Amino acid sequence: MRIAFPPGRRHKGSGRVVEVLHPLHENPCRLSNPAELVVMMANPSETAQRKKETRERAARIRGARLSNSSGGLEEASDAYREFHGAPSGHIDEYREPTPRPVTLSEIGDLIELQIKRPTGWKWAVFDFTGRNVRVAQNVAGTQIYFVGGNQKVSRGELSLTGADNSKELIDLGEAMAIAYRTKKAQVDGKTATYEHKFGEETDVRPRLMYDCRGAQPRLYLSGGEYRVTERGIEN
Repeated sequence: MRIAFPPGRRHKGSGRVVEVLHPLHENPCRLSNPAELVVMMANPSETAQRKKETRERAARIRGARLSNSSGGLEEASDAYREFHGAPSGHIDEYREPTPRPVTLSEIGDLIELQIKRPTGWKWAVFDFTGRNVRVAQNVAGTQIYFVGGNQKVSRGELSLTGADNSKELIDLGEAMAIAYRTKKAQVDGKTATYEHKFGEETDVRPRLMYDCRGAQPRLYLSGGEYRVTERGIEN
């Protein structure tokens, strides 16, 4: 056993156990010719403990800032009311496999996404009818998210886009249009399908990205100059 002491005169209780050495025949290490098995057992010094507490405090602050930037329940409710023309009747909770803002405002059910293909047919269309994928927005209306449901893109669909399906994070191409189904009180209060073409004003469109890792593949939009208002998705 090895014990470390701080500089200066030794005081009772000031030592820290830093290594425990075992005989070679007790060493379970599978490395070639291991000399000894070392088990780190040292209690953190006061300086190290203060550094750890500082890091944890900074992490909590960053987490609070992230939560605040994504908006809270009240802000999301206001965004929903502004888009749909009526207050939300319920709140759904989803467990997403990747980091997302804590609170989002629903836009509607995803029906279809269209992207521009680099070669061949001009458009590639992804049909999400009946797959329970929800379209949502952050409270600022600057980012669209796809939440829940079956977001998997088949290998056949990937081949149609010309994307490299050997990748795990795939750029599917320039997003040209989105169709979603929802109810808007300011229109007629009935559920209907709405289609929006990206880049109508500035000709700047987002790109549709695909994360195929894990059991829950996810789609997301990157870039673009669209915004979500009470009139719908603009530009």
